[in-house]
Amino acid sequence: MKTIAVGQETLGIEMRKLGEVKAVRFQEKLAVLLVATASLIALSLTLPGIAWLVPSLLLGLAYAHAVELQHQCLHNTAYRRKAINRLVGVPLGLPTCVSFSDYQNSHLKHHRLLGTSEDKEFFNYSYQKLRSPLALIPHLWMVRHYWDVLGYICKSSVGILTRKNEATPKTAAKIRSEYQLMAVFIGAMAVLTVVFATPIFVEIWLIPLLVAVPVHALIELPEHIGCNTKVPNVLENTRTINTNKLVTWFVDGNNYHVEHHWLPGVPNDKFPLLHNHLKGKIAYNDTSYRSFYKQFVQHLKARTLDRTWEVESTAVEARKAVGTGA
Repeated sequence: MKTIAVGQETLGIEMRKLGEVKAVRFQEKLAVLLVATASLIALSLTLPGIAWLVPSLLLGLAYAHAVELQHQCLHNTAYRRKAINRLVGVPLGLPTCVSFSDYQNSHLKHHRLLGTSEDKEFFNYSYQKLRSPLALIPHLWMVRHYWDVLGYICKSSVGILTRKNEATPKTAAKIRSEYQLMAVFIGAMAVLTVVFATPIFVEIWLIPLLVAVPVHALIELPEHIGCNTKVPNVLENTRTINTNKLVTWFVDGNNYHVEHHWLPGVPNDKFPLLHNHLKGKIAYNDTSYRSFYKQFVQHLKARTLDRTWEVESTAVEARKAVGTGA
């Protein structure tokens, strides 16, 4: 397998420059998220009648976007220092109950093990259970994952290390503290609701969560499904989707997923540059999200989602000339 190191001249790119983390790029995205979230919360709590529902639903999109920013933090490509990435990453996942350290510990293993039988997604999607349109409902609302999360929160609340067999003692302790923080967050929301007789719990958390969860699932669904995940070649086992700048911003570059797996240490704002050197060599490079989901629905109806989708032979040949990445 071909390896790429920072500082190495590969594909005509100076790798040290490509891997340079500029915090200002992430700060801009974070600022937009904070302003949008604060504005939507204010509107949800002040608009009369049923009008509060609109900003409440939009708040769900903000929470889903926050998880994508958290994903960048866990790769330590938002800021140069790991401590700052965690400091910012933990609260980004709080509204959707996504533990930064648990996600990071599992996700980095996913990068190492993708294309092997040991690979496992953190969010417990269980794609193999998507055998009918009806099965899409629990998948989109991530029922299996949040059932697990509920257990982690309860166990962590009484001091149990939920990941002691899957992480180092130090990481397991961080994971426990983050689930304890979630318990405090949910408890505080409940207390505010009861004491002040306000629907704040529903308006700025529960309803937005019911939107954020399926949106997040839809963002992540195209990443590997239908690809040849039985081989360790990211040009075959991962998908990139061409889309406009607004959508790319919303998913924080997740549409460039081949590029991300090829060089996970590259900041998300550099993915378009990397894509220019890989396009034509990627087996699964969809022209749009609409194109992908059209194929997805067809395979879902035919109950063939567990199969590898066909690819163009030209992409296969070009891919062999590039080699593989991890």
